[in-house]
Amino acid sequence: MKEVREFAAGVVIAGFDGTTIAESTFCHPEERSKSASRRTLLAGYVLFTRNIETLEQTRALNDALRELYPTDLSPILAIDQEGGRVVRLHDNVASIPAAAELGARNDPQECCETGAQVARDLVRAGFNLNFAPVLDLAVNPSNTVIGSRSFGSDPQRVATFAGAFARGMREHGIAVTYKHFPGHGSTSVDSHFDLPHIDLDETTFRARDLAPFTQLLTEGQCSVMAGHMVVHAFDAENPATLSPSVLTEILRGEIGFEGVCFTDCLQMDAIARTVGTAAAAPRAIAAGADCIVISRGIDDAFACVDAIEGAVEERTLSLSRLQEAYNRVKALRASLR
Repeated sequence: MKEVREFAAGVVIAGFDGTTIAESTFCHPEERSKSASRRTLLAGYVLFTRNIETLEQTRALNDALRELYPTDLSPILAIDQEGGRVVRLHDNVASIPAAAELGARNDPQECCETGAQVARDLVRAGFNLNFAPVLDLAVNPSNTVIGSRSFGSDPQRVATFAGAFARGMREHGIAVTYKHFPGHGSTSVDSHFDLPHIDLDETTFRARDLAPFTQLLTEGQCSVMAGHMVVHAFDAENPATLSPSVLTEILRGEIGFEGVCFTDCLQMDAIARTVGTAAAAPRAIAAGADCIVISRGIDDAFACVDAIEGAVEERTLSLSRLQEAYNRVKALRASLR
């Protein structure tokens, strides 16, 4: 059914190789012989260091991606430009300190100005959404995946500084994505390589790890990225990305968040080596996520599209839930530059 396929493609974004595009590779393999107007396109793309040489080349690449879309609805053009060690765009842009350094300076206004500078640079390069800032807490010294990416260990301070950074970005034209919901700071395991488990009691986790998300997500004008970690207090079996308890009951029901919920990349080993990348895609949407992130590979992204479409046909994913996710992503895209 054409409508279901468009909905399924409209809830997936992908990374790819190369610094230029070949138009025929940015659609489903079975559609590459079709005219551009008949191809099913993804919701957008995320660029990494492998795609980026200079600011001018990056702008040309993003402009070329926009031109693939025949309507005024912009694709999501995303990047991870946090500062510190997580920076993809280096050429002809300001050097941004790590969140830990900004937090230690204890100056929310500086955080806001830093976010504004990030946004100005990203707009010049043609992006419209940043997967930043991090709301995870620096509470576990052995946590290498977060570390200096965190604004600190105190929930209120993290919310204050991350919120200021986000405000600076938002006011200068870049959409904000808080991550990694419901909190990745209390684990020593890197979800790129294995599935982390957090076995804190619920009272502690809510008061500490969840608190910055609870505060900032209620303010609206943002997206959120769900992380691949099992929080035993909420769901002892499923990672947050695939957990209705986390994404529907807590994120939507308790917090009341109405924006787009992205997954972290489903190619990370926490998912790929357990559930499987494509198999996880419809499960994530069913759980309450709105947009699947695939960091590397248009074909892998369309395998997720196929899996989502198949799940609707098999009635393991409701069409109404898929349409809800699609509509949220569409509304986000309509708000982007």
